[in-house]
Amino acid sequence: MIQYLIVGLLVSGALLYSVWALMPATLRRAAAGRLARFARRSGLGESGAQRLQAKLATASACSECAQCKGCGSGRSRGPR
Repeated sequence: MIQYLIVGLLVSGALLYSVWALMPATLRRAAAGRLARFARRSGLGESGAQRLQAKLATASACSECAQCKGCGSGRSRGPR
């Protein structure tokens, strides 16, 4: 029984992470603000809530490739 609970928690955590990582940046920033407000009301404190919001707003699956500009160069990739 406890194994099913552990598996369920792992699967739900993976689902939440994948939804968060694939969410558009504008929605992710808005959700991070809401989570930070909830954390502030729950007793995390102002500085902790601000750090949480900054961390959540910048975490994404493709933030590293946004600086590269390699894929959008317009050059052909192979012989024609």
